[in-house]
Amino acid sequence: MAAYHAQDISLNLRGRPGEVENTWKTLLPLCVSYAGRTKDFPHLDGLRSYLSAAISSAICVHVSPRAPRPKSHDSPHDSSSHAELAKQHALVTENFHLMADHYQKLHRFTSDSRLTLPVDEIQKLYPKTWMGREPNARLMKEAGGTKLSGPYFLPIELDATPIQAVRFGLRLLVEYCEREKLEYALKVNLEKPE
Repeated sequence: MAAYHAQDISLNLRGRPGEVENTWKTLLPLCVSYAGRTKDFPHLDGLRSYLSAAISSAICVHVSPRAPRPKSHDSPHDSSSHAELAKQHALVTENFHLMADHYQKLHRFTSDSRLTLPVDEIQKLYPKTWMGREPNARLMKEAGGTKLSGPYFLPIELDATPIQAVRFGLRLLVEYCEREKLEYALKVNLEKPE
């Protein structure tokens, strides 16, 4: 997720839209496929659902600008050929279906995450993760930024960026390992990506 976020930033800095088909759309099935491994660990399954919701949200955000914006001077009698109009219609229909599908997934994953890893359990069972959040929601717009490291906001909601979800997920995993007394050190470092 962090790599795709960085790629989106790079594309946006060059005036190009973020990629969906070969990035976010391929990541979501991978994240969903981990359900078999996390189902017996509700908090990890909740984290997987939070991450899946953030991926679905990213897809919706990238696909929504694809809708055609008719110009005020456009008329149905313009010189566009029927073949061109049919092609445009097919593309609009495809993008609409893609966005509708992922919007439904976004809501399902958001609901699943709140059931399997509710905010009150994060507060109670993962106090370091809860205390590590940025409480000032007014900073959310700046928190996406071009840096991989930075703040996260809780609860993870529809407006959370993928990188904020990753920041939260990494912090939660560290505390989860401590809580479960697992001798494992995460190898992901957003401060110094390699």
